[in-house]
Amino acid sequence: MKVATRIALLQLLIAVAGAVLWGSFQGWMAAAAGFCGGLICAVLTYYTAVKALGMETSDPRTMVTNLYRAESRKWVLAIVLFGFAIIVFKGALAPLATTFAAGHLVYWFALLWK
Repeated sequence: MKVATRIALLQLLIAVAGAVLWGSFQGWMAAAAGFCGGLICAVLTYYTAVKALGMETSDPRTMVTNLYRAESRKWVLAIVLFGFAIIVFKGALAPLATTFAAGHLVYWFALLWK
């Protein structure tokens, strides 16, 4: 859980940085869309970690079941959040998508942490 929290916090930091960057070039709507994209990334990460790793068990079947349930629910949550964000930020989809993608870069470096 510690690593998942750290990943989600770094994704929030990327969301803020993306919002500042997009806002400085394209205005407040792009900033809000950029922050929203990064926020969706962080929420999905933390939700999956809580649901998959929140209950401690020694049964491998329960662990895998929890992981699959968390992942499938994450997909549904992603569709709902992106659907809402696309409706709200019709004209600013590039900031939404790029900060969401940039938030996923944190996973590349997570394995290097001790």
